[in-house]
Amino acid sequence: MALRNPILVLAALALFGTAGVLSPVLAQVKAPQVKAAQVKAATKAKPKPAVQADPSDTVSDQLNAKWQQENGVYAGFTQAAPAAVQAVPVSFSTPAVANDWGDRLVSRAMNYLGTPYRYGGTSPKTGFDCSGFVYYLYGAVFGQRIPRMPHEMVREGTPVARSDLQRGDLVLFGSRGTYTHIGIYAGNDQFVHATHRGSPVMVTHLDSDYFRTRFMTAVRLSPQ
Repeated sequence: MALRNPILVLAALALFGTAGVLSPVLAQVKAPQVKAAQVKAATKAKPKPAVQADPSDTVSDQLNAKWQQENGVYAGFTQAAPAAVQAVPVSFSTPAVANDWGDRLVSRAMNYLGTPYRYGGTSPKTGFDCSGFVYYLYGAVFGQRIPRMPHEMVREGTPVARSDLQRGDLVLFGSRGTYTHIGIYAGNDQFVHATHRGSPVMVTHLDSDYFRTRFMTAVRLSPQ
């Protein structure tokens, strides 16, 4: 037993060293394992925070759902395709007449120049689409509820030749018998309208590049 004790002591010293730690030889073997674990922990991908959805325009969504429910969705009506719509300076040679309903309609429409476009929108608070702009104005100016969709407005109105257009008449555009856009004639071959997604309410010339070839008809929808 006396001979074994020195052997055990030497073995312990070889394993732990004199300071009670792993010998340099064994430390060199195990150190890479510790370092690898540290690197793995440091580079481990952190869970990404949940993406917060942008707040939706619930007021407009409710408004859109309401008119769709009341009027239905006309399959033939689509948005006017985005195009290089040319805005022109607003200038009218025809003096405004206070008692003329067309002047009243146009004057009110001009208050909303720059209002954003929103498909299905019928309110300046949320934006307008083309027919929603007309629909809103008749209610705001005359307190009159008119049809919501362009093809229904045409049925309610009286056809007008382009050469006989007066302020307040409705001008319609499209192709292949389908109305895709509507605006309010403002005089001097110009009309005011809610344009298309990405563009606001503006005044455009009837002979602008996009609308010149798409003009279909005009109607006079006199207030009741």
